[in-house]
Amino acid sequence: MNIKDLYYFQRLISTQSYTQTAADFHVSQPTISQAIKRLERHFQTTLFFRQAKTKALVLTPSGQQLLLAANDIIANWQHVNESIGHLRQHTLRLGVEPSVGERYLPALTQPIVEQDLLKSIHTVEMGANQLVKQVLGGQLDLAISCNLDQTLDERLAVTPLKPFHFKILCSPEHALTKLENPTFKDALQYPFVILNATYLNKLVFHQLAEQLSIEPQVMFESDNSTLISGLVRENLALGFISDIGMAPTDDLVEIPITDVQAPSVHINLIRRAHQFPIGLFKQVMDIVEDTFNVKVN
Repeated sequence: MNIKDLYYFQRLISTQSYTQTAADFHVSQPTISQAIKRLERHFQTTLFFRQAKTKALVLTPSGQQLLLAANDIIANWQHVNESIGHLRQHTLRLGVEPSVGERYLPALTQPIVEQDLLKSIHTVEMGANQLVKQVLGGQLDLAISCNLDQTLDERLAVTPLKPFHFKILCSPEHALTKLENPTFKDALQYPFVILNATYLNKLVFHQLAEQLSIEPQVMFESDNSTLISGLVRENLALGFISDIGMAPTDDLVEIPITDVQAPSVHINLIRRAHQFPIGLFKQVMDIVEDTFNVKVN
């Protein structure tokens, strides 16, 4: 069986046309017909039939199963081609979530420079959801990302680097600091400023509020942690931060969250499960893991 036959089959079901499929691949229509016949001979079954009235190609159960498998095989084949291409070029594409980059990128860059790998690594910054999509899609080789542990795709290989926790941030003058044991429920009486959907903070914040069946007052969302800490410093609102999102400051008060069950969250190193860590890939993985083993604060 030729992998091209799977490409032809996948496109034929998509276009519903032998003529269009042949044109898309710059081959003759009989080439597509022969490919389908080879697949049906190989599996000893009919893959689809043409509906009499609409002329649509309708998949049989065997055809449905083959289409699902073909989608995975073709995607993996494309990823393998890309990965080998990058191995030949000695390059790697690394994605980093902004909050992680702000705290850890300087420490990561030092060994990369020392091992003369700077020209070989192309680093981009984007939110956690986009990082996962781009690793799965093959646009990124590795990503360092903050993730809810239960939401990671099984097609990913995940190395936990560091757990982290969320806290309430407030001005020393805020009324919340006057309470003996302030809780997240107490804090939800006041307006918050939070990081926007680029970060995991927003999702976790609303999950915790839902546990208490309280609609939170979100005064402002931003991707700028400095702006958020400034608004908190002026006592205009409370902040919701993680212990990696912004460095501790002496002039603001951090209050732990103890009255609701926070989800398990980690900084993770993620890659596609079928991607073998060899060569440059293994070097970069080792640098990342070593950096987080040393820099735990």
